[in-house]
Amino acid sequence: MISRFTHMLSELLDKRIEDIPQATRERATWMVADTVFSSCFGFAAPELQGYLAVVGVSQKDEKHSIPVLGTGLYTTKEHAAMLYGTAIVSNELDEGNQFAKGHPAAHMLAPILITAWEEKATGMEILRAFVIGYEVASRLAYASNMNDDMHPHGTWGNVGGAVAAGLLMKKDKQAIVEAALLTASLPIATSWEAAVTGMTVRNLYSGVGSFLALQAWTFQEAGFCSSEHVVDHLWGTILSKGIRYELFESDLWAPPLLDKNYFKLYPSCRFSHSAIDALLALQKEERLDASQIASAKVETYSLAARLNDPNPVNALSAKFSIPFLLSAILHGHSLYDSFAGEIFSDRSVRELAQRIEVTEDPEMTAMLPNKRAARVTVTDHQGVTYRAFVDAASGNYDQPFPREELLGKFASMLAVCVCSGDQTNEIIDQALALPDVNDFGEWLERLAASTGKRGAGSQ
Repeated sequence: MISRFTHMLSELLDKRIEDIPQATRERATWMVADTVFSSCFGFAAPELQGYLAVVGVSQKDEKHSIPVLGTGLYTTKEHAAMLYGTAIVSNELDEGNQFAKGHPAAHMLAPILITAWEEKATGMEILRAFVIGYEVASRLAYASNMNDDMHPHGTWGNVGGAVAAGLLMKKDKQAIVEAALLTASLPIATSWEAAVTGMTVRNLYSGVGSFLALQAWTFQEAGFCSSEHVVDHLWGTILSKGIRYELFESDLWAPPLLDKNYFKLYPSCRFSHSAIDALLALQKEERLDASQIASAKVETYSLAARLNDPNPVNALSAKFSIPFLLSAILHGHSLYDSFAGEIFSDRSVRELAQRIEVTEDPEMTAMLPNKRAARVTVTDHQGVTYRAFVDAASGNYDQPFPREELLGKFASMLAVCVCSGDQTNEIIDQALALPDVNDFGEWLERLAASTGKRGAGSQ
């Protein structure tokens, strides 16, 4: 029955750029920009700066030809895959898809970027590869519904990256199917515990996945192979409790699943965003003073209810802690500033987080995957309660396109490596002009030159 996967893939490979609706192309353009800027921001992470110190060079040469945005450095294509895949997810700002239950674009940008660089691809060729690769990866995730104890990074998303790279290399249909089966047979074993305990190997999962997506073509060209049977056994038995085969083709391209993505508007795990939105809605209605709050309760769906640790030990685990996130907001802090230094260690923030309870509401769990809901109830020291409910987080596909919010997000991410506001606006305009690009290599070099204000690495 996994033949329905390869049949779906074969059908998608026939899609031309003309077959992609204009609205889908526009959304994909914003998604590419969002992912590119997430990587640029992510390269400021200490572990990535350490990685760049080993594998980055300041002068481009035949081996070190791929620019690393925001750093002024170059590296090899193998290290670029690892670096970009990791950087994109390092700050919890990467887009995602609630039907895939994960982050497709994070696994496709590095293979696309590197291959488009080598092939001198056009912007339209990139958008076609991005949309088709996104659909393939999301459909595999949607149909197989991977075990919740696993983290999605480095698993099904790799397949979309390999498919997108194959399209840019203009490989024939049979070769792309073979590479997709190979990549689907090489997911890494991941743990959700890495995320909630703040272990940055969780970020490296997507870096390794991007490397595997790119390397799949070396394997395929060398003659390695897999089969539908192997993929069926792996994804239907080992990684999940079974495949819903009909979801490979149900409503295929009507619309593409990319049209149902979400954009992150807060730098935290997406599962926390409904609770954040409910609290922000409550704050618009009531003047909530953190010092007057006795307790708070969050009722939400099962996946989000796991984000219940009130005492995160580091920045990454704090991005997976609803109690900490809500306490920081109640204290008037921006989440962009809350994961290090005085705010992260603030006694009042920590004490209130201990009094914020997170529980599952089975009715909200039953609303998945179409709705991701949360209810926040705040009780003050006088016993007065305040309550707000949302059935979906901001940035979701079924809400107005968050153009202004995304422009603000892009500016915030670029602030780490760009000097002036005027320059930031120029870079954003350049990224959003991707459909008109004739040579992606030139586009990437200009973007690298514009963002190369932060350096690290060796000669």
